Amino acid sequence: MIITDIVEVLYAPHKVFKRVIQNPKYLGAVIVLVLFVVAQTAFYYSYYLKDYREQTFPAGDQFGTLTQNATLWSTSSGAVISYNYGDLINNTFYGNSSLQFALSNSSEIFIELGDFQDSVNCDPTGFQNMSMRIKIVEPQIAPEKATLSLYSLNASNYFQYDLTQDLSKSSVSVWNNLTVPVGSGNWLSNGNPDWQNITGLRLDLAFSTNSSISVRIQGVFFRGIYMTPIEVDSTGFLITILQWVFMQFFFEWVILTALLYIMIKVFKGTVTWKPVFAAVGLALITTVIQTLIAIAATTTLPSLYHPIEFLANVSGEAQVINNAIAAEAETFSLLFAVFQIATYVWIVTLGAIITRAITAPTGEEPAAVPQFGWGKSFLVSGASLFLTIIILGFLLGI
Repeated sequence: MIITDIVEVLYAPHKVFKRVIQNPKYLGAVIVLVLFVVAQTAFYYSYYLKDYREQTFPAGDQFGTLTQNATLWSTSSGAVISYNYGDLINNTFYGNSSLQFALSNSSEIFIELGDFQDSVNCDPTGFQNMSMRIKIVEPQIAPEKATLSLYSLNASNYFQYDLTQDLSKSSVSVWNNLTVPVGSGNWLSNGNPDWQNITGLRLDLAFSTNSSISVRIQGVFFRGIYMTPIEVDSTGFLITILQWVFMQFFFEWVILTALLYIMIKVFKGTVTWKPVFAAVGLALITTVIQTLIAIAATTTLPSLYHPIEFLANVSGEAQVINNAIAAEAETFSLLFAVFQIATYVWIVTLGAIITRAITAPTGEEPAAVPQFGWGKSFLVSGASLFLTIIILGFLLGI
C-alpha cells in the first residue's frame, strides 16, 4: 500500500493525498527520503567521475607556502630577502605577501630553495609542471640569461632549464605566471639526478650591466596531476555526500511543510501538522525523478579539468577558466536547468493539491471556513516553495 501511494503521486495525486491526509503515516515519506539519498549519491558519483581537479605540491590550499617562509631560501651574497605585503597575487591560497630579493650594484643574482622538506615525483607518473609567479622590478630590462635548476637529493645532482626566452622584455615589471614542463623535454642534467626525487630549486638571473636588482616571487609549486574527488578520497567523498543529500532532503521536507502550514493558517484555513508533513514527504518523490533524469544527463558531460587557478579563484584568470568550463558543460547545464524548473512547477502543483485537500471541509469545521480555491491553493504552494528555496540555499550555504 505504501509503495502504491508513492507511485500514485505520479499519476493520481488527488486520490493519494486525500487518503494520506485522512490517515497520515510517515513510512511513505521515509521511503522517498531513502530513494532520494540513493539517487542523489549516484548522481554525484556520475558527475564527479568527470570532474578533475588539479593536484599540487605543496598540496591543496597550501600550495603557496614555500614563498611564505623566507628562512627556507638563500640568495647571492649581499642580497636582502624580505616580505613584500604591497605587491602580490591577491589571493589567500598564495599567501599574504610576496618574497622579495634585492641586491645593489650587481649584474646577477641567484635565488635558491635548497630543500622542499619532501621529495617531489616529476617522472611521467608524477607532476608534469612547475609554476611560480615572478616579477622583475629592477632593472627595467629582461635578463640576458636565466636558468632554472632542480636539485635531486643534493646540489651536485640537478636538472637545468633555460628560461631566457620565458623572461623576455614583455615580462619586465609585471607579474608572470611562469609554468615550466618537468620530467622530460629541454632539460640538461648534471651528476645523477632522478626525476622521482626532486628536492630543491635554484633560479639564476644575469643582466647585461651592473645595477640594482629587485625580484619578487610568489607561489612556487609543482602541478599537472588531475584527479577526481573520488580518486583523492573515496571514503570521505561518500560520507560527505551522504550527509549533504540527507540534510538537503530533510531540510526541504521540514521547511516546505512548515511554510505550507503557516501559509494555510495565515489564510484562515484549518490545518494540522502531521497530514501536511506526510503528504509533502510523498510529494518530494518528484525530486527523485528529477535526479534520475539528471543522472542520464551526465552522459552529455565531457571530462572537466579545473586547474589550480580556478580552484584558488585568482581574479581574472578564474573567470576565463570558468567561462571555458561552462562552455564545455553547456548542454548539461541547460538540461539540468530545464529539469529544475519543471520540478519546481511539479512541486507547486502538488502543493496546491495538498492545500486543497487539507482545507476541504470534513463536516466538523464551521461552515464559515470553506475549502481553498485553486487560485489561493497555488498562491500558498508557490509562496511556500519560493521561500523554501531561499531558506534552503542559506542553510546549506553556511
